[in-house]
Amino acid sequence: MLSPPRPPHIHDISLPPIDFQLHAPAVKTPLRDLRPEEVVQFALQKLLDAGFELTEWRAPLYRRMSVPKLVVDYSYIVPSDDLEVASEILARIGLPTLTPSRLELKTEGDLAALGRFHQITRSKEASCVQRLVLYPSSFVSFHPSELLASDDDETCSSSSSSSSSSSSTSTVHIPRPAAAFASVIRTMLRYPRFCSVRTTLNSDLSELIGYHLYKLADGYVDPDDGADWEQEEIRRQIEEARRVVRQWGWDNEWRDGEEWIGDALVAIVAGEGDIGCAPWKS
Repeated sequence: MLSPPRPPHIHDISLPPIDFQLHAPAVKTPLRDLRPEEVVQFALQKLLDAGFELTEWRAPLYRRMSVPKLVVDYSYIVPSDDLEVASEILARIGLPTLTPSRLELKTEGDLAALGRFHQITRSKEASCVQRLVLYPSSFVSFHPSELLASDDDETCSSSSSSSSSSSSTSTVHIPRPAAAFASVIRTMLRYPRFCSVRTTLNSDLSELIGYHLYKLADGYVDPDDGADWEQEEIRRQIEEARRVVRQWGWDNEWRDGEEWIGDALVAIVAGEGDIGCAPWKS
């Protein structure tokens, strides 16, 4: 039976998805004196106005998918050829670049090495710093059909139709739920079984399954605790999660040749497979 890693005890925190009705605040005070969400909105609008395509990823996306994460790093994907110029724009509007520490590079691998980190808070204390991070699309990418416009609430639902998303570049794009799951598994394939990136993505996938598919309040139930299983109606939730993932396959949400991702997810959510045994780079 599936026993995903227990996520941090933050389930008592209620955090709504970030509002990307991108109306940049009038900056009459230093940019980093604004609330982090306002800084991010202002910075993203500057990039959108410059014509960059932006796709939400990791913490902001996971929170939109019901994972109650405290967002330290606001991560977004830009086309690889635009990465350096987009980063320069952020630096010019007052968001200084930050170099990942040796510890981050060791514990997060490419998740630290490939990003362009920009400080969005004034505090220099490591525990208080929040960052806007840009990643190249060569690291993780989505097809246009896998994206929704940020004002589309469909991404907050486990089930989704296969209609095409808006191609407008005036808004941040949001990966469809199935595409979000597939991107995590696809990225995991590029790394050895035991490495920092894969360990982090294993945890991401576990949280997405617990909160988005099982819809558990805590994101985790101990399968050996009979009381929890009965209280959370976990058996019914598992069956519903299987139905949702199967529906994604019927709706052709998977890329050609990646239908196995749906089969793997069905096995994992049913407890017949293990996240750690997903394919890896040999």
